Amino acid sequence: TANCIENLNSTSLLHGTFYFAPTSHDVNIPAHAIHRPSWNRVQQNMLDDDAIDTEKEKERCKRYNYEYNNRTLSKRRRLFLGTMIADESMEVIQAVSSEVYNLFHTVSIVESNVTHNLSPRKWRFGMGSDNLLKLQQLFGPKTKVSVDYYVTNLTSTNGDDLLSDYIQREGNNLRWSLNGMEPDDIAIVGDCDETFSRDYLRALQVCDVPEFRPGKKCRGEKIMSSTLVFESSPKCVTKGRRWIHPDALLG
Repeated sequence: TANCIENLNSTSLLHGTFYFAPTSHDVNIPAHAIHRPSWNRVQQNMLDDDAIDTEKEKERCKRYNYEYNNRTLSKRRRLFLGTMIADESMEVIQAVSSEVYNLFHTVSIVESNVTHNLSPRKWRFGMGSDNLLKLQQLFGPKTKVSVDYYVTNLTSTNGDDLLSDYIQREGNNLRWSLNGMEPDDIAIVGDCDETFSRDYLRALQVCDVPEFRPGKKCRGEKIMSSTLVFESSPKCVTKGRRWIHPDALLG
């Protein structure tokens, strides 16, 4: 294809093939494509929050009914995001990425050559495209951002509208493994227009979270969010409706 994905490292499964592209740390952004956030100094200072201040972390943990003590981490847990992408608004993605700027170790995004009902679609974030170059910069220079590609072998969903969703997300697991995810790291699973607040993600990194304690089984031990739903604008909150993603669980 024009994207040359056949030359990438790949993993083939019965249902299709994942092609793994270079991360944002492995590419050189051309001068014409460099993205510069339009934050003021106050906003920039608010995003420069990586240092651990014990008193602030205790207050943060308390807000979410978590504990912070000497047995809690002396460094932050790493965050790994897994999501898919298709025709979502770049403005929405930019809003989400601003909230989590420089928080994640890895942002794994998987694009497919078909829709969920298996209708063919063209690559929107193909190798070297302006869309890809911009997307790889939105989450901050500390974050490894990748868009990997999934080519399906499926000819039917067998009546399961979310079959392609489940299968495509396997690419996130494979990318996390490639990027060195460890058992104490945190996986955030959702769509690219969903997010926890920055404050809560910081809490997950340092607080004593019951679901993240040693010895917990992976299946079922996860945090499900209760999120607001917006239509068209943050000023338009849907009344009487909540959403249950993204989710957080240990690597």
